[in-house]
This record gives sequence, C-alpha cells and structure tokens, in this order.
Amino acid sequence: MKKLYLILLLLLSVPFSGMAQITIAPTMVFIDQQNRFGSFLVLNNSDRPQEISVEFPFGYPTTKDNGDIQMVYDDTTTAREFGISNIVRGFPQNFVLQPGQRQVVRLTIRSKDFTDGMYWTRIKTTSSAQQPPVGEQTDEEITAQITYKFEQVTTLFYKHGGTETGIEIQNFETEQTEDNIEFTVDASRIGNSPFLGSITLTLEDKEGNIAAEKMTSTSIYFDYRHIFKIPKTDLEDGSYEAQITFETRRPDIPQEDIVQMEPVSRSISYTKE
Repeated sequence: MKKLYLILLLLLSVPFSGMAQITIAPTMVFIDQQNRFGSFLVLNNSDRPQEISVEFPFGYPTTKDNGDIQMVYDDTTTAREFGISNIVRGFPQNFVLQPGQRQVVRLTIRSKDFTDGMYWTRIKTTSSAQQPPVGEQTDEEITAQITYKFEQVTTLFYKHGGTETGIEIQNFETEQTEDNIEFTVDASRIGNSPFLGSITLTLEDKEGNIAAEKMTSTSIYFDYRHIFKIPKTDLEDGSYEAQITFETRRPDIPQEDIVQMEPVSRSISYTKE
C-alpha cells in the first residue's frame, strides 16, 4: 500500500520575521531611467531545500484612524498611474534553494512613455519547504503533513526624470488617555514621488530642555496619520513645546536613493497637570 499524504497548506505573511525561512536583501530596490536593471538577494536560512517564487503585485501602505498601517492592493486607478507591475521582469522567478544557498534575482524595467516621477511595485517572494517526491516513503500509513508558505513583501522603485517630494501637515494635536499623552499628526505627500524618511517628535520643557523624543522611519505615498504615545509617568507636570518634524533620511536607505526635501515642522503647546 502506498503512503497517503494529507497536506494542509498554511499561508503566512511574515515580512522579515524571525520565523521566515529565507532572508531578502535589500528590502527596497531602486532603478532609474539611466540604468533599467536592478537585483536583490534571496538566502535560504533553513535546513531544508526551499521552493521560491517571485511575483510583482501593485500596492501601497495607508493608515487607519488609529494610525495603524494597512496595505492597499485593489486600487486599479492608482495602479494605472503609478504601477510598473506589468513592465517589470525578474529572472529567475521560480527556483529551488538548498540550505545555505543564495540566489540573485535580476530585475529589469521595459521602456514605456513615462512622465517625470517615481513609480513602484511590490516584490512578493514566497517560500515553502520542498516536499519529497510521492512514492519515496514506504510506510503503509496515512500521514497528515502541514506545509507552510511564507510571504515576504519588499518594494521596487523606478525613478524617471525629475523627481520631487514634500509633506503638507494638515493637523497636529494632542490628547490625554488614561495612561498616555497622544500626539497625532495628519499629513499628505505632495510632489511626484513618495516620501521616504523619518518623523521625529520632540518635547521641550519651558527651560528648553528635551523632556522626551521619539522617532520612526516611514514611507508616505498619499495621506498619512501617525500617533506618538508617551506614558504620562515619563513627564513631570508643567508646560511643554511639542514639535513634529518630517525629514528625508532614514537609516535603512542610502541617502542617494531618497528623493530629498527640506525638513517640514510644526509645533504646539502642551500642559501636563
């Protein structure tokens, strides 16, 4: 009697998680009209051969009312304006990596009638442990086997012609919850390129000393909301000047790849009692 396999397929989206079976670098690939070629590296960290597939869905992050990030993949109108999923090619797109093995995936952008600006697509790299061929086992039993598929989503940017970006701050306000002081900023990206950079919140007391400071790296494609939370116990009672600053710099992207702008800031007063 042949051994029968009951395979349960679980699809897990775990970008850069410790559970991931493979490592991808870099997490952002930049191509421009002077050189329409790029690449990224896929490394098998596991002790089993991994089947790898690469796809290019269009998508972008946005934020909810509570500041949480969510991905949008079904915006066909924006995809027609900014997407390059239909003109990017990757080689190879399907391959097997042995334990410890690495593979360079080469990318190219086909020519198109672009206007100036930055365009993009996501790079979805899916991995799953390679299964032994059916028939290799001789046990006369039914085995339930779980197969995990891990998805890691990175980004490919294409710069064409003159690129510029900017930030307009629509609102910057604060409110107290039971445990925290929350500083909420609403902003929109302007220009023809996404904002890649950082947001810094700085609180200064009435003597000009920094009482608290928080920074986060972010990518802003359209509208954006971020909420900084500072525990009440971190601040003494008194008056503070809160300043929010957007800058086009972040530690995980080389400066030459980022479309630059002058820092944009706004300040409000806050009193803790």
